[in-house]
Amino acid sequence: MTAGPRIDLRLGVVLLAAGLGRRMGGPNKLLVDLGGAPLVRHVGEPLAEALPDAPRVAVTGRDSEAVAAALAGQGWELVHNPRYIEGMGRSLATGVAMLPADLDGVLVMLGDQPGLTPGTVVRLCEAFVAAPDPTAAIIRPVYKDKEGHPVLWGRAWRPALLGLEGDQGGRDLIRLHAFDHAGRVVRVPVDDPAVTRDVDHPEELAALRASWERTVGEGQS
Repeated sequence: MTAGPRIDLRLGVVLLAAGLGRRMGGPNKLLVDLGGAPLVRHVGEPLAEALPDAPRVAVTGRDSEAVAAALAGQGWELVHNPRYIEGMGRSLATGVAMLPADLDGVLVMLGDQPGLTPGTVVRLCEAFVAAPDPTAAIIRPVYKDKEGHPVLWGRAWRPALLGLEGDQGGRDLIRLHAFDHAGRVVRVPVDDPAVTRDVDHPEELAALRASWERTVGEGQS
């Protein structure tokens, strides 16, 4: 079992599970079966080891009751974003608003990104603690030179996150505030392909299922 990081800073988690999934088409991709459980349920699994005591909020939108049922028993505080159709920005702001204002940082996770390892979350937390000014830092995982998710935001970013609207996301904040926060984005290399995984199209879901089955098979052999 991967031990959680020994840190004095308090971290929270926001899970974005409200999207429309227009590019996938058909059923809600968060609820499709993956290894016998809804896809979204796998996303929070690494938190049980890496951040077991962190307050966590899951923001729902489309199929909110079904998504809530899929996450049952994992310790999520659920909040429905009635404006989820407007885009990710409003959902992210809704989730951050539900967490205590005095947290030192917030880990933002995507609802369609299963398979993250506890070790990846631990590495991000350790990089956050090691940053010169953790509360102003942004910690991003990098796999094979490609930036991914989840992203850990220091407390100084809370007002900006609360002000997000529409399709705005964290990437927009980094771009808009690049000058003011130069050098505060910490890119952490990880050996975890899940950080850059996209499940936006049927063929990507098929590839994920095939990879998942191979991994499970290897674990049982």
